Amino acid sequence: MKNRSLVLALLLATAAPLFAQIQLSDQARVSLMTAAPGTLMYNLFGHSALRVYDPVLGLDRCYNYGTFNFEDPYFLLNFCRGRLRYYLDIEPYRYFEYGNLLEERLMKEQVLNLTAQQRQFLFDLLEVNALEENKYYLYDFFYDNCATRIRDVVEKAHLYQITFDTTFLPLGATMRDLLHPYLTNYPWTRFGIDLALGQPADRVALGRDYMFLPDYMHDMFARARVADTIPLVAEERQIPSWSLPPKPAPQRGFFGNPLWVMCLIAAVGIASMFSRRAEQVFDVVFWLALGLAGLILFLLWFATDHTTTKNNWNLLWALPTHLLFFWRTKRTELTETYFTVVGAIALVTLLMWGFIPQDLPETALPIVVLIVVKGLMRRYRRED
Repeated sequence: MKNRSLVLALLLATAAPLFAQIQLSDQARVSLMTAAPGTLMYNLFGHSALRVYDPVLGLDRCYNYGTFNFEDPYFLLNFCRGRLRYYLDIEPYRYFEYGNLLEERLMKEQVLNLTAQQRQFLFDLLEVNALEENKYYLYDFFYDNCATRIRDVVEKAHLYQITFDTTFLPLGATMRDLLHPYLTNYPWTRFGIDLALGQPADRVALGRDYMFLPDYMHDMFARARVADTIPLVAEERQIPSWSLPPKPAPQRGFFGNPLWVMCLIAAVGIASMFSRRAEQVFDVVFWLALGLAGLILFLLWFATDHTTTKNNWNLLWALPTHLLFFWRTKRTELTETYFTVVGAIALVTLLMWGFIPQDLPETALPIVVLIVVKGLMRRYRRED
């Protein structure tokens, strides 16, 4: 064990950057900060940062890999194309704490079990990563985000000697499954995410994959061991030390439940079939909306760098080709053949719903049923 510690010390000493300007004192500590989920889209799943505190040097700062620039002139375009650059930001710890407490988000601080050399090496790595030429990276929601970047740099500081305990993780959970508990109070957001995420989101998560979510990374750090014997976390505390009052669940009426809304649309669609004029108006809006949805899903698959929106089987019922036919109220052989094929595809999709290798949103089922009814019955209904 002595030889192993000596080798580790030598490797850390030689690997540390020679240009480091700040030498931490013996009282310094590095902590993993885990913030509870917020209420905004970008913080619904929580947040992670690394805190470096040195009372001797008067140093107290957070390293945050989850920063992006809203003022970037191409922000929206890059976000949609999956080319949004995130970066490592350094901010005073008091700003980090104040921002989370202002949003009533509890924080957990886990002080990492580091030797003086490991602590200095980790600090140097963070400083190097924060340089202008190094701090930017292409964000990937599942595999390269504010949490996984911290995991990777902490592992590097320990020379990859960390062993993570995965025995407590739910067996067989997919990447999509891991998101759902955070979306319980946001059904429309869940519906939108489930529509946009393709088959890659239904891959069964491996042990390391869970750490894309800050809560799971916190739990796995708490159980991790260095060199199979030393706990990775030396101590933990909650900030604030008392529990914040639970936030009341959002009050949702009828329109707050997407399943009810989809059932209503399906009912209106079927009722409209008893009036030719009403059916024409409904069909224009209905097929236009489906076509636009299909176009978005198609572009997310083929025109972006998002890895999780590929191979999206929702395109079986939300076809972008509807945009070529939604306005054609006059029946022709072409339009009748098109909608018959659309209805047949939707019927096969409905029958194979549980066998398709993607977890399709059940909320969409009433719409798919409506597509079957309207598509297959259209040819055989007399025109007024």
